[in-house]
Amino acid sequence: MEVSINSDDARNLLRRLMNSPIAPGKYSYFINVGTDHILDALDQNYFRGQLAEGLGCFKYLEGDYGSGKTQFINSLAQRASEQDVITAIVSVGIECPFNSPSAIFRATMRSFQPPFEAQLDGSDDKGLDVLIDSWIRRRINQLGAEPGNNVPDLVQRQIEEQIGGLWRGAPDPQMASALTALSQRLLKLACGAITSGSDYELIAWVKGDNARSTTLRNMGLFEPVRDDNAFRRLKTVIAFLRTRMAYQGFLIAFDEGSRITSFRRGSVKQRQAIENLLTMINQNAEGEFGGIMFLYAATQDFRSEVISKYRALQDRIGSTAFSKGSPLVPLINLEETNSREVIYRIGERLLAVFSQAHNKKWNQEIQKSNMKEIVSTQEKNWFETPKPRFFVYQYCRFLGQQLQRECSISTEQATDFVSDNEPPLDGEHG
Repeated sequence: MEVSINSDDARNLLRRLMNSPIAPGKYSYFINVGTDHILDALDQNYFRGQLAEGLGCFKYLEGDYGSGKTQFINSLAQRASEQDVITAIVSVGIECPFNSPSAIFRATMRSFQPPFEAQLDGSDDKGLDVLIDSWIRRRINQLGAEPGNNVPDLVQRQIEEQIGGLWRGAPDPQMASALTALSQRLLKLACGAITSGSDYELIAWVKGDNARSTTLRNMGLFEPVRDDNAFRRLKTVIAFLRTRMAYQGFLIAFDEGSRITSFRRGSVKQRQAIENLLTMINQNAEGEFGGIMFLYAATQDFRSEVISKYRALQDRIGSTAFSKGSPLVPLINLEETNSREVIYRIGERLLAVFSQAHNKKWNQEIQKSNMKEIVSTQEKNWFETPKPRFFVYQYCRFLGQQLQRECSISTEQATDFVSDNEPPLDGEHG
């Protein structure tokens, strides 16, 4: 899928790529190459299909460090957002160890992001409160009014009827009450009310913080999130967003990058982390969560060191990777999508981004020759087709030099450049 980019987005994209050798967040899809056939299948089958019917799924994304896992997740989130699917991308690590359901809950509540069309003024703000607030403000607009002091009473009542009311049978009654109270309060704020300290307490409680106060107790909110109620609360949040706000699908992606620390810190924690993953897979398949695509991304070490030791998890992930003949299997192997052709196409995208950002007209013949020299040298140095991240890291720096003086380079010059610009071997994501 070819994409176009404006000058501002091009400059923001390059700023991220030049400052840090990790996937450039929401701009990732501009330079995503080689996985469109997978993204298309997931989009068509899930974001435009099964999730809206309340059917969930699990995907396991595998790839070595630098193979583009985070890039893929961000590109998938872009597709989801275009279909009004709610996204949450969670980084597994110190702040979110996967052996703790309560940590998973808190991280997810902070990572929820409204669909693109619902993002207020293009804001990148995240969080369950941001998601609910954006829906309320969009709903006010849909009913012919503008947020502020002059929202008609009729509009307010229509929205109150949609988000309020008695909720019997919620997985977690306290969370159900809190979500109703929070959405009603955010409606008042969108209609001109003044923020109070109790608003922040309520938001903190809903997002999983250990918030306690007289005001919260008076609302019946006395039990903080714990490991034994975290998944019930997550189910309650999903059910609220589906039934009260008509969101029909959710993508919750856990990105472990090059780290599998959640599974290495002792056998007890490892077993608990596996149990948490199996709980999400099994209960989602049974419809208990309702319309979620859970995705877990890790390196090949996870398969050899962890999955192989747990038969139940091995059975659910399987050994057959995504292909056009098997588009709905859980396993997606990014190593199979990389090739020299893919690297060249990424380079062409980067040439276009640099051109747009700097109003630069490249000599295509010179730059294609240079690109081949860079890639050939990388292949010789690393004894394989370069990983997308490593190529992007070096090629962006190379094009930065070419902006100053465009010229052809020799094999010797390419070798010197690649050797002098070694990519870092660590980073947040893969």
